[in-house]
Amino acid sequence: MKQNVHFRLRLLAAACLLVAGWQGHARADLISDWNAQAMAAIRDADLLSPESTRDLAMLHTAIYNAVEGIAGDYNLFSNGSYTGPSGAAADGASMEAAVAAAANTIMQSLHPGLAGDFTTLYTSQLGGIADSQAKTDGINFGTLVANDILNWRATDGSATASDPGLYTPQFGQPGHWQPVPPTFSSDPDLPGWGGVTTFAINGTGGFTGSLPGASTVDYLSSAQYATDYNQVKELGSAASGTRTVDQLNAAYFWAAGTGTVTTAGMWNEVAQSVAASAGLSLQDTARLFAALNVAMADSAIVAWETKYAVDFWSPVIAIVNGATDGNAATDEDAAWQSLLTETPNHPSFLSDTSAISAAAAAILKAYLGDDFAFTAGSDIDGDGTDDMLRNFSTFSDAAAEAGMSQIYGGVNFGTSDTDGQTAGTEVADYILDNNFAPVPEPAGALLVLWGAGMLAIRRRRP
Repeated sequence: MKQNVHFRLRLLAAACLLVAGWQGHARADLISDWNAQAMAAIRDADLLSPESTRDLAMLHTAIYNAVEGIAGDYNLFSNGSYTGPSGAAADGASMEAAVAAAANTIMQSLHPGLAGDFTTLYTSQLGGIADSQAKTDGINFGTLVANDILNWRATDGSATASDPGLYTPQFGQPGHWQPVPPTFSSDPDLPGWGGVTTFAINGTGGFTGSLPGASTVDYLSSAQYATDYNQVKELGSAASGTRTVDQLNAAYFWAAGTGTVTTAGMWNEVAQSVAASAGLSLQDTARLFAALNVAMADSAIVAWETKYAVDFWSPVIAIVNGATDGNAATDEDAAWQSLLTETPNHPSFLSDTSAISAAAAAILKAYLGDDFAFTAGSDIDGDGTDDMLRNFSTFSDAAAEAGMSQIYGGVNFGTSDTDGQTAGTEVADYILDNNFAPVPEPAGALLVLWGAGMLAIRRRRP
Protein backbone atom coordinates (compact mmCIF):
# COMPACT_ATOMS: atom_id res chain seq x y z
CA MET A 1 0.00 0.00 0.00
CA LYS A 2 2.77 2.44 0.96
CA GLN A 3 4.65 1.87 -2.32
CA ASN A 4 1.44 2.30 -4.31
CA VAL A 5 0.72 5.69 -2.67
CA HIS A 6 4.25 6.93 -3.35
CA PHE A 7 4.03 5.80 -6.96
CA ARG A 8 0.78 7.71 -7.46
CA LEU A 9 2.25 10.85 -5.92
CA ARG A 10 5.32 10.65 -8.17
CA LEU A 11 3.07 10.12 -11.19
CA LEU A 12 0.96 13.15 -10.28
CA ALA A 13 4.05 15.31 -9.78
CA ALA A 14 5.47 14.23 -13.13
CA ALA A 15 2.18 15.01 -14.85
CA CYS A 16 2.10 18.47 -13.29
CA LEU A 17 5.64 19.19 -14.43
CA LEU A 18 4.82 17.98 -17.92
CA VAL A 19 1.78 20.26 -18.17
CA ALA A 20 3.70 23.21 -16.74
CA GLY A 21 6.54 22.63 -19.17
CA TRP A 22 4.15 22.36 -22.13
CA GLN A 23 2.41 25.60 -21.20
CA GLY A 24 5.70 27.39 -20.58
CA HIS A 25 6.96 26.48 -24.04
CA ALA A 26 3.73 27.44 -25.82
CA ARG A 27 4.76 29.90 -28.48
CA ALA A 28 4.05 33.51 -27.54
CA ASP A 29 5.04 34.55 -31.07
CA LEU A 30 1.71 33.19 -32.32
CA ILE A 31 0.11 36.25 -30.74
CA SER A 32 2.73 38.59 -32.18
CA ASP A 33 2.09 37.19 -35.65
CA TRP A 34 -1.62 37.94 -35.40
CA ASN A 35 -0.95 41.35 -33.91
CA ALA A 36 1.19 42.16 -36.94
CA GLN A 37 -1.63 41.00 -39.21
CA ALA A 38 -4.01 43.30 -37.37
CA MET A 39 -1.64 46.23 -37.92
CA ALA A 40 -1.61 45.54 -41.66
CA ALA A 41 -5.40 45.35 -41.72
CA ILE A 42 -5.76 48.66 -39.86
CA ARG A 43 -3.49 50.37 -42.38
CA ASP A 44 -5.25 48.77 -45.32
CA ALA A 45 -8.70 49.85 -44.12
CA ASP A 46 -7.63 53.42 -43.18
CA LEU A 47 -9.31 52.97 -39.82
CA LEU A 48 -9.75 55.86 -37.45
CA SER A 49 -8.24 55.49 -33.99
CA PRO A 50 -11.39 54.37 -32.12
CA GLU A 51 -12.22 51.88 -34.86
CA SER A 52 -8.79 50.32 -34.53
CA THR A 53 -9.17 50.01 -30.75
CA ARG A 54 -12.37 48.01 -31.24
CA ASP A 55 -10.72 45.62 -33.71
CA LEU A 56 -7.75 45.07 -31.42
CA ALA A 57 -9.85 44.59 -28.30
CA MET A 58 -11.98 41.97 -30.06
CA LEU A 59 -8.92 40.14 -31.36
CA HIS A 60 -7.08 40.04 -28.05
CA THR A 61 -10.03 39.26 -25.78
CA ALA A 62 -10.77 36.29 -28.04
CA ILE A 63 -7.15 35.14 -27.82
CA TYR A 64 -7.10 35.64 -24.05
CA ASN A 65 -10.30 33.69 -23.42
CA ALA A 66 -9.13 30.94 -25.76
CA VAL A 67 -5.93 30.65 -23.71
CA GLU A 68 -7.47 30.91 -20.25
CA GLY A 69 -10.41 28.71 -21.15
CA ILE A 70 -7.78 25.98 -21.43
CA ALA A 71 -5.18 27.08 -18.86
CA GLY A 72 -7.60 28.27 -16.20
CA ASP A 73 -5.06 30.36 -14.29
CA TYR A 74 -6.79 33.73 -14.74
CA ASN A 75 -10.42 34.76 -14.73
CA LEU A 76 -12.06 34.68 -18.13
CA PHE A 77 -12.95 38.05 -19.60
CA SER A 78 -16.64 38.94 -19.48
CA ASN A 79 -18.79 42.05 -19.21
CA GLY A 80 -22.45 42.96 -19.50
CA SER A 81 -24.35 40.69 -21.85
CA TYR A 82 -21.15 38.82 -22.67
CA THR A 83 -20.69 36.27 -19.92
CA GLY A 84 -17.69 34.50 -21.40
CA PRO A 85 -17.32 31.47 -23.68
CA SER A 86 -20.59 29.63 -24.30
CA GLY A 87 -18.88 26.26 -23.91
CA ALA A 88 -15.90 24.71 -22.18
CA ALA A 89 -12.68 23.48 -23.72
CA ALA A 90 -12.16 19.73 -23.87
CA ASP A 91 -9.54 18.36 -21.49
CA GLY A 92 -6.11 18.50 -23.08
CA ALA A 93 -7.11 20.92 -25.86
CA SER A 94 -4.15 22.57 -27.60
CA MET A 95 -3.69 26.14 -26.42
CA GLU A 96 -1.74 27.05 -29.55
CA ALA A 97 -4.43 25.71 -31.88
CA ALA A 98 -7.05 27.61 -29.90
CA VAL A 99 -5.11 30.87 -30.26
CA ALA A 100 -4.72 30.42 -34.01
CA ALA A 101 -8.39 29.54 -34.50
CA ALA A 102 -9.69 32.39 -32.34
CA ALA A 103 -7.50 34.99 -34.04
CA ASN A 104 -8.26 33.75 -37.54
CA THR A 105 -12.01 33.73 -36.91
CA ILE A 106 -11.98 37.31 -35.60
CA MET A 107 -9.79 38.72 -38.37
CA GLN A 108 -11.65 36.91 -41.16
CA SER A 109 -14.86 38.50 -39.94
CA LEU A 110 -13.50 42.01 -39.40
CA HIS A 111 -11.48 42.23 -42.62
CA PRO A 112 -12.75 39.73 -45.21
CA GLY A 113 -10.81 41.51 -47.94
CA LEU A 114 -7.60 40.17 -46.43
CA ALA A 115 -8.91 36.62 -46.02
CA GLY A 116 -6.05 35.13 -48.02
CA ASP A 117 -3.40 36.65 -45.77
CA PHE A 118 -5.15 35.39 -42.65
CA THR A 119 -5.60 31.91 -44.11
CA THR A 120 -1.92 31.73 -44.98
CA LEU A 121 -0.88 32.60 -41.42
CA TYR A 122 -3.48 30.29 -39.90
CA THR A 123 -2.42 27.36 -42.06
CA SER A 124 1.23 28.00 -41.23
CA GLN A 125 0.58 28.09 -37.48
CA LEU A 126 -1.53 24.94 -37.51
CA GLY A 127 1.12 23.23 -39.61
CA GLY A 128 3.49 23.54 -36.66
CA ILE A 129 1.13 21.60 -34.40
CA ALA A 130 1.01 17.82 -34.69
CA ASP A 131 -2.33 16.40 -35.79
CA SER A 132 -4.16 15.03 -32.77
CA GLN A 133 -7.40 15.22 -30.86
CA ALA A 134 -5.84 17.99 -28.78
CA LYS A 135 -5.32 20.05 -31.93
CA THR A 136 -8.88 19.48 -33.10
CA ASP A 137 -10.28 20.35 -29.69
CA GLY A 138 -8.18 23.52 -29.57
CA ILE A 139 -9.45 24.63 -32.98
CA ASN A 140 -13.05 23.99 -31.98
CA PHE A 141 -12.72 25.90 -28.71
CA GLY A 142 -10.88 28.87 -30.24
CA THR A 143 -13.53 29.16 -32.94
CA LEU A 144 -16.33 29.04 -30.38
CA VAL A 145 -14.69 31.76 -28.27
CA ALA A 146 -14.22 34.04 -31.26
CA ASN A 147 -17.77 33.61 -32.51
CA ASP A 148 -19.09 34.49 -29.05
CA ILE A 149 -17.07 37.73 -29.13
CA LEU A 150 -18.28 38.53 -32.66
CA ASN A 151 -21.89 37.93 -31.68
CA TRP A 152 -21.53 40.17 -28.63
CA ARG A 153 -20.03 43.05 -30.58
CA ALA A 154 -22.37 42.75 -33.58
CA THR A 155 -24.87 45.10 -31.94
CA ASP A 156 -22.48 47.38 -30.04
CA GLY A 157 -23.39 50.54 -31.98
CA SER A 158 -20.16 50.82 -33.96
CA ALA A 159 -21.89 50.19 -37.30
CA THR A 160 -23.91 53.41 -37.06
CA ALA A 161 -21.36 55.57 -35.20
CA SER A 162 -20.50 57.57 -38.34
CA ASP A 163 -24.13 58.66 -38.92
CA PRO A 164 -24.01 62.49 -39.20
CA GLY A 165 -27.57 62.63 -37.90
CA LEU A 166 -26.22 61.75 -34.45
CA TYR A 167 -24.62 65.20 -34.15
CA THR A 168 -26.15 68.68 -34.24
CA PRO A 169 -23.43 71.22 -35.04
CA GLN A 170 -23.43 74.78 -33.71
CA PHE A 171 -21.66 76.36 -36.64
CA GLY A 172 -20.62 79.97 -36.11
CA GLN A 173 -20.81 79.76 -32.30
CA PRO A 174 -17.52 80.70 -30.57
CA GLY A 175 -15.91 77.75 -28.84
CA HIS A 176 -17.89 75.11 -30.72
CA TRP A 177 -16.59 72.75 -33.37
CA GLN A 178 -16.31 74.07 -36.92
CA PRO A 179 -15.17 72.30 -40.11
CA VAL A 180 -11.38 72.14 -40.20
CA PRO A 181 -8.76 72.17 -42.96
CA PRO A 182 -7.79 70.60 -45.23
CA THR A 183 -11.18 69.06 -46.08
CA PHE A 184 -13.53 71.48 -44.27
CA SER A 185 -16.05 68.67 -44.10
CA SER A 186 -19.22 69.60 -42.22
CA ASP A 187 -19.61 65.98 -41.10
CA PRO A 188 -17.12 65.27 -38.29
CA ASP A 189 -15.74 61.81 -37.64
CA LEU A 190 -17.73 59.19 -35.73
CA PRO A 191 -20.19 61.39 -33.81
CA GLY A 192 -21.82 58.28 -32.33
CA TRP A 193 -18.72 56.49 -31.08
CA GLY A 194 -19.36 57.64 -27.53
CA GLY A 195 -22.46 55.46 -27.57
CA VAL A 196 -20.61 52.28 -28.53
CA THR A 197 -20.91 49.55 -25.92
CA THR A 198 -17.89 49.59 -23.64
CA PHE A 199 -15.74 46.48 -23.24
CA ALA A 200 -15.02 46.45 -19.50
CA ILE A 201 -16.13 49.65 -17.79
CA ASN A 202 -19.83 49.92 -16.98
CA GLY A 203 -20.56 52.75 -19.39
CA THR A 204 -18.79 56.08 -19.71
CA GLY A 205 -20.38 57.71 -16.68
CA GLY A 206 -17.78 58.75 -14.14
CA PHE A 207 -14.98 58.78 -16.72
CA THR A 208 -15.98 61.61 -19.07
CA GLY A 209 -14.78 65.16 -18.50
CA SER A 210 -15.90 68.75 -18.94
CA LEU A 211 -14.20 72.03 -19.68
CA PRO A 212 -12.95 74.13 -16.74
CA GLY A 213 -15.68 76.49 -15.61
CA ALA A 214 -19.44 76.28 -15.65
CA SER A 215 -19.79 76.61 -19.43
CA THR A 216 -17.90 76.93 -22.69
CA VAL A 217 -18.20 80.73 -22.44
CA ASP A 218 -16.68 80.67 -18.95
CA TYR A 219 -13.71 78.64 -20.14
CA LEU A 220 -13.17 80.87 -23.19
CA SER A 221 -12.94 83.94 -20.98
CA SER A 222 -10.63 82.33 -18.41
CA ALA A 223 -6.90 82.68 -17.81
CA GLN A 224 -6.56 78.91 -18.30
CA TYR A 225 -7.94 79.14 -21.81
CA ALA A 226 -5.58 82.01 -22.61
CA THR A 227 -2.67 79.85 -21.43
CA ASP A 228 -3.85 76.87 -23.49
CA TYR A 229 -4.48 79.07 -26.51
CA ASN A 230 -1.14 80.85 -26.51
CA GLN A 231 0.80 77.66 -25.83
CA VAL A 232 -0.50 75.87 -28.91
CA LYS A 233 -0.42 79.05 -30.96
CA GLU A 234 3.31 79.34 -30.32
CA LEU A 235 4.50 75.73 -30.14
CA GLY A 236 2.10 74.28 -32.69
CA SER A 237 2.47 76.80 -35.48
CA ALA A 238 3.87 75.67 -38.79
CA ALA A 239 6.19 78.69 -38.51
CA SER A 240 7.04 78.30 -34.80
CA GLY A 241 10.35 79.82 -33.79
CA THR A 242 10.39 78.32 -30.28
CA ARG A 243 9.51 74.67 -30.90
CA THR A 244 12.65 72.53 -30.56
CA VAL A 245 13.80 69.92 -33.05
CA ASP A 246 12.95 67.20 -30.53
CA GLN A 247 9.42 68.58 -30.13
CA LEU A 248 9.08 68.75 -33.90
CA ASN A 249 10.09 65.10 -34.18
CA ALA A 250 7.67 64.13 -31.42
CA ALA A 251 4.81 65.84 -33.25
CA TYR A 252 5.43 63.84 -36.41
CA PHE A 253 6.24 60.63 -34.55
CA TRP A 254 2.86 60.48 -32.75
CA ALA A 255 0.76 62.02 -35.54
CA ALA A 256 -0.79 58.64 -36.45
CA GLY A 257 -2.52 60.00 -39.52
CA THR A 258 -4.65 58.35 -42.17
CA GLY A 259 -3.29 55.04 -43.39
CA THR A 260 -1.12 54.36 -40.34
CA VAL A 261 -1.69 51.84 -37.56
CA THR A 262 -3.16 54.72 -35.47
CA THR A 263 -2.21 55.58 -31.89
CA ALA A 264 -3.59 52.29 -30.57
CA GLY A 265 -1.57 50.35 -33.14
CA MET A 266 1.61 52.15 -32.11
CA TRP A 267 1.07 51.06 -28.50
CA ASN A 268 0.42 47.51 -29.67
CA GLU A 269 3.75 47.55 -31.47
CA VAL A 270 5.39 48.80 -28.27
CA ALA A 271 3.73 45.99 -26.32
CA GLN A 272 4.82 43.43 -28.89
CA SER A 273 8.42 44.58 -28.58
CA VAL A 274 8.58 44.74 -24.78
CA ALA A 275 6.71 41.44 -24.32
CA ALA A 276 9.33 39.74 -26.46
CA SER A 277 12.26 41.39 -24.69
CA ALA A 278 10.76 40.46 -21.30
CA GLY A 279 10.40 36.85 -22.45
CA LEU A 280 6.71 36.64 -21.60
CA SER A 281 4.99 33.29 -22.03
CA LEU A 282 2.00 32.80 -24.31
CA GLN A 283 -0.33 33.11 -21.32
CA ASP A 284 1.27 36.29 -20.01
CA THR A 285 1.42 37.79 -23.50
CA ALA A 286 -2.27 37.06 -24.07
CA ARG A 287 -3.18 38.64 -20.75
CA LEU A 288 -1.07 41.75 -21.36
CA PHE A 289 -2.52 42.34 -24.82
CA ALA A 290 -6.09 41.78 -23.68
CA ALA A 291 -5.81 44.25 -20.80
CA LEU A 292 -3.97 46.77 -22.99
CA ASN A 293 -6.50 46.76 -25.79
CA VAL A 294 -9.60 46.69 -23.63
CA ALA A 295 -8.25 49.73 -21.77
CA MET A 296 -7.52 51.59 -24.99
CA ALA A 297 -10.91 50.70 -26.51
CA ASP A 298 -12.83 51.94 -23.49
CA SER A 299 -10.66 55.07 -23.25
CA ALA A 300 -11.49 55.86 -26.87
CA ILE A 301 -15.21 55.50 -26.18
CA VAL A 302 -14.89 57.81 -23.16
CA ALA A 303 -12.93 60.35 -25.22
CA TRP A 304 -15.49 60.34 -28.04
CA GLU A 305 -18.44 60.64 -25.66
CA THR A 306 -16.75 63.68 -24.14
CA LYS A 307 -15.85 65.19 -27.51
CA TYR A 308 -19.39 65.43 -28.77
CA ALA A 309 -20.92 66.31 -25.40
CA VAL A 310 -18.54 69.28 -25.04
CA ASP A 311 -18.24 70.10 -28.77
CA PHE A 312 -15.10 72.26 -28.45
CA TRP A 313 -13.34 73.84 -31.42
CA SER A 314 -9.88 72.97 -32.72
CA PRO A 315 -6.85 75.25 -32.31
CA VAL A 316 -6.74 76.25 -35.97
CA ILE A 317 -10.36 77.48 -35.83
CA ALA A 318 -9.84 79.05 -32.41
CA ILE A 319 -6.75 81.02 -33.44
CA VAL A 320 -8.12 82.22 -36.77
CA ASN A 321 -11.26 83.39 -34.91
CA GLY A 322 -9.52 84.59 -31.75
CA ALA A 323 -11.33 87.93 -31.82
CA THR A 324 -14.67 86.22 -31.19
CA ASP A 325 -13.82 84.32 -28.02
CA GLY A 326 -14.27 87.24 -25.62
CA ASN A 327 -10.80 86.86 -24.10
CA ALA A 328 -8.50 89.90 -24.25
CA ALA A 329 -5.41 87.68 -23.85
CA THR A 330 -5.98 85.69 -27.06
CA ASP A 331 -4.94 87.58 -30.17
CA GLU A 332 -6.26 86.22 -33.45
CA ASP A 333 -4.04 85.31 -36.39
CA ALA A 334 -6.03 84.86 -39.58
CA ALA A 335 -3.02 83.35 -41.35
CA TRP A 336 -2.11 80.82 -38.63
CA GLN A 337 -1.49 77.23 -39.72
CA SER A 338 -0.72 74.19 -37.62
CA LEU A 339 2.43 72.12 -38.08
CA LEU A 340 0.38 68.99 -38.77
CA THR A 341 -1.69 69.70 -41.84
CA GLU A 342 -4.05 66.76 -41.27
CA THR A 343 -6.21 68.37 -38.59
CA PRO A 344 -8.40 65.82 -36.73
CA ASN A 345 -11.96 66.09 -38.04
CA HIS A 346 -13.71 66.01 -34.67
CA PRO A 347 -14.07 68.19 -31.55
CA SER A 348 -10.82 68.67 -29.69
CA PHE A 349 -11.79 68.13 -26.05
CA LEU A 350 -10.71 65.75 -24.68
CA SER A 351 -7.65 64.39 -26.52
CA ASP A 352 -8.14 60.81 -27.61
CA THR A 353 -4.40 60.45 -28.24
CA SER A 354 -3.77 61.41 -24.61
CA ALA A 355 -6.48 59.13 -23.23
CA ILE A 356 -5.44 56.10 -25.28
CA SER A 357 -1.74 56.62 -24.52
CA ALA A 358 -2.28 57.11 -20.78
CA ALA A 359 -4.39 53.96 -20.63
CA ALA A 360 -1.75 51.99 -22.51
CA ALA A 361 1.05 53.22 -20.28
CA ALA A 362 -0.91 52.40 -17.12
CA ILE A 363 -1.44 48.80 -18.24
CA LEU A 364 2.16 48.32 -19.34
CA LYS A 365 3.42 49.78 -16.04
CA ALA A 366 1.19 47.45 -14.05
CA TYR A 367 2.41 44.36 -15.88
CA LEU A 368 6.08 45.18 -16.51
CA GLY A 369 6.97 48.08 -14.23
CA ASP A 370 7.47 51.64 -15.44
CA ASP A 371 11.26 51.52 -15.43
CA PHE A 372 11.41 49.70 -18.76
CA ALA A 373 13.55 51.30 -21.46
CA PHE A 374 12.45 50.64 -25.04
CA THR A 375 12.68 51.90 -28.59
CA ALA A 376 9.50 52.62 -30.54
CA GLY A 377 9.01 53.13 -34.24
CA SER A 378 6.55 55.26 -36.21
CA ASP A 379 5.30 54.69 -39.73
CA ILE A 380 4.51 58.32 -40.47
CA ASP A 381 3.38 57.93 -44.08
CA GLY A 382 1.47 54.66 -43.68
CA ASP A 383 3.55 52.57 -46.04
CA GLY A 384 4.19 49.86 -43.47
CA THR A 385 7.80 50.86 -42.80
CA ASP A 386 9.02 52.81 -39.77
CA ASP A 387 10.20 56.29 -40.73
CA MET A 388 11.40 57.33 -37.29
CA LEU A 389 12.63 55.71 -34.08
CA ARG A 390 12.50 57.23 -30.60
CA ASN A 391 13.92 55.96 -27.31
CA PHE A 392 12.03 56.06 -24.02
CA SER A 393 13.09 55.30 -20.46
CA THR A 394 9.58 54.66 -19.13
CA PHE A 395 6.07 54.01 -20.43
CA SER A 396 4.93 57.14 -18.57
CA ASP A 397 7.42 59.26 -20.51
CA ALA A 398 6.12 57.91 -23.80
CA ALA A 399 2.49 58.61 -22.87
CA ALA A 400 3.31 62.13 -21.71
CA GLU A 401 5.14 62.82 -24.96
CA ALA A 402 2.26 61.42 -27.02
CA GLY A 403 -0.11 63.86 -25.34
CA MET A 404 2.20 66.85 -25.71
CA SER A 405 2.84 65.97 -29.34
CA GLN A 406 -0.68 67.17 -30.12
CA ILE A 407 0.28 70.62 -28.86
CA TYR A 408 3.58 70.59 -30.77
CA GLY A 409 1.62 69.63 -33.88
CA GLY A 410 -0.90 72.42 -33.38
CA VAL A 411 -3.97 70.18 -33.17
CA ASN A 412 -4.91 70.24 -29.47
CA PHE A 413 -4.92 72.33 -26.31
CA GLY A 414 -3.08 71.71 -23.03
CA THR A 415 -6.20 71.15 -20.95
CA SER A 416 -7.45 68.65 -23.49
CA ASP A 417 -4.20 66.73 -23.04
CA THR A 418 -4.15 66.73 -19.24
CA ASP A 419 -7.81 65.78 -18.95
CA GLY A 420 -7.34 63.08 -21.57
CA GLN A 421 -4.42 61.65 -19.63
CA THR A 422 -6.54 61.58 -16.48
CA ALA A 423 -9.44 59.83 -18.20
CA GLY A 424 -7.23 57.17 -19.77
CA THR A 425 -5.47 56.43 -16.49
CA GLU A 426 -8.76 56.11 -14.62
CA VAL A 427 -10.15 53.70 -17.20
CA ALA A 428 -7.01 51.56 -17.03
CA ASP A 429 -7.07 51.56 -13.23
CA TYR A 430 -10.67 50.32 -13.25
CA ILE A 431 -9.79 47.53 -15.66
CA LEU A 432 -6.78 46.49 -13.60
CA ASP A 433 -8.94 46.35 -10.47
CA ASN A 434 -11.78 44.38 -12.05
CA ASN A 435 -10.44 42.17 -14.85
CA PHE A 436 -7.83 39.54 -15.71
CA ALA A 437 -7.14 38.59 -12.08
CA PRO A 438 -5.65 35.21 -11.10
CA VAL A 439 -8.08 32.46 -10.23
CA PRO A 440 -7.77 31.94 -6.45
CA GLU A 441 -5.94 28.75 -5.63
CA PRO A 442 -7.92 26.51 -3.27
CA ALA A 443 -4.85 26.01 -1.09
CA GLY A 444 -6.85 25.43 2.08
CA ALA A 445 -9.10 22.88 0.45
CA LEU A 446 -6.12 21.00 -0.97
CA LEU A 447 -4.47 20.82 2.44
CA VAL A 448 -7.68 19.47 3.98
CA LEU A 449 -7.99 16.81 1.27
CA TRP A 450 -4.32 15.91 1.62
CA GLY A 451 -4.65 15.56 5.37
CA ALA A 452 -7.78 13.45 5.08
CA GLY A 453 -6.10 11.20 2.54
CA MET A 454 -3.01 10.67 4.67
CA LEU A 455 -5.17 9.96 7.70
CA ALA A 456 -7.13 7.35 5.77
CA ILE A 457 -3.88 5.74 4.64
CA ARG A 458 -2.56 5.58 8.18
CA ARG A 459 -5.79 4.04 9.46
CA ARG A 460 -5.66 1.32 6.82
CA ARG A 461 -2.16 0.25 7.79
CA PRO A 462 -2.01 -3.21 9.47
